[in-house]
Amino acid sequence: MTNGPGEGTRMHVPAYHAPGAFVSGNEGVHSIPQFEFESGETLRDLRVGYVTHGELNAARDNAILIPPGTGNTRHSADGYIGPGKAFDTRRYFVVAVDGIGAGASSRPHDGLRGRFPRYSVRDMVRAEHALLTHGLGITRLAAVAGASMGAFQALESAIHFPDAAARVILLVPAARAGNIMRSVVRSMIEVIQLDPQWRDGNYDAQPLGGLEASGRIYFPWTVADAYLEQLAPEDLERDVQTTVKRAAAWDAWDLIRRYQASAGHDVASPFGGDLALALGRVRAPTLVMPTTTDRLLGLESARAIARHVAGAEYIEVPSARGHLGWRAVEGAPESAFITERVASFLSRNP
Repeated sequence: MTNGPGEGTRMHVPAYHAPGAFVSGNEGVHSIPQFEFESGETLRDLRVGYVTHGELNAARDNAILIPPGTGNTRHSADGYIGPGKAFDTRRYFVVAVDGIGAGASSRPHDGLRGRFPRYSVRDMVRAEHALLTHGLGITRLAAVAGASMGAFQALESAIHFPDAAARVILLVPAARAGNIMRSVVRSMIEVIQLDPQWRDGNYDAQPLGGLEASGRIYFPWTVADAYLEQLAPEDLERDVQTTVKRAAAWDAWDLIRRYQASAGHDVASPFGGDLALALGRVRAPTLVMPTTTDRLLGLESARAIARHVAGAEYIEVPSARGHLGWRAVEGAPESAFITERVASFLSRNP
């Protein structure tokens, strides 16, 4: 276990900068003719958007699946994808996906809005499994890797498709979304619904004021106190505005359904609430990497994953950036730390 700075230590905390331009790859969309959600609702022609990087080998066993975080798309891990990076495209065929509800995947904004099924993380995982097996002809992954809600999906995949991946990589993960995450998401949704443009979900124009306010509510929980308190006011507002603008770029129903899915995450639900039983199904070597200061999801749930998954490797990422410490930022020590540990983990024999 790697520990963070001791009490009273003053940390140098540079302001967070948003990721740069997207990394280009081969874009695609897989369509599932009839998809049944966990709720029992169905949707015809469910789309799953994705982008690939690198080349699939002859054995078709060098693929790495990367599902997105809650507020992200198929480009969420771009900073870790490429030659010599954590997900080295000289060796691996990287498939980065859009989960249900965002990007090129089917989403409420397509027309159903509030009538779009209230999907779960497990629904996303089943759709992604269909993409791999039926769309790309891949039955065995070299790894499934994700951060935040991407880690939720990676973990659910390892539980429900235990033979589908040789390795599992979980960045800022949790076995279930806790009270902080659920409370923050509820506040985000309620502030959107207070916007006069919301009109009981039948908006003609996006409720931008509510969307922007939801981003302002969300941001402080994604970083740590030490990070916030050492920023100059103008740097703090710049960082807040990054999240505000990202929230405002969403369709309101798309954001609501996506964050509801994330806040509803609990791997134990299908197992009568028995976390040990759920996590005991994971067979693949698993790397668990929370940041030392993640207050959005906390550390205890990540530690529980490591306790209950046989042979799991647990490493805390030293960071003052809290939950956002996983993001690839050029020159950031956290990014170098994650790249080194992930590359090392992937290089070992499974």
